Amino acid sequence: MDVRRYFILDRPSVDEFTALEACIGANHTQRYSLDFSKIIIKTNNKILGTFLQDLVSKLGTEYTLNEIRTICNNDKWQNIDEFLN
Repeated sequence: MDVRRYFILDRPSVDEFTALEACIGANHTQRYSLDFSKIIIKTNNKILGTFLQDLVSKLGTEYTLNEIRTICNNDKWQNIDEFLN
């Protein structure tokens, strides 16, 4: 089983389209901050392996599942629990 990996990307970003291609699930199901200034990129090693090696460095800080839950457990993000399942 591939381990899920989480990143938060500022929007708009030149790397947003590539990052969305590396997401698990459809683009319209990704989670955005309510002001749409940030997006959570949920992916895994298998998907990332099909993209350029430097994509992870472009995505920036990687977060654990618990860190993502903590960051997004407020009124600035869309409902996060549906996204993480």
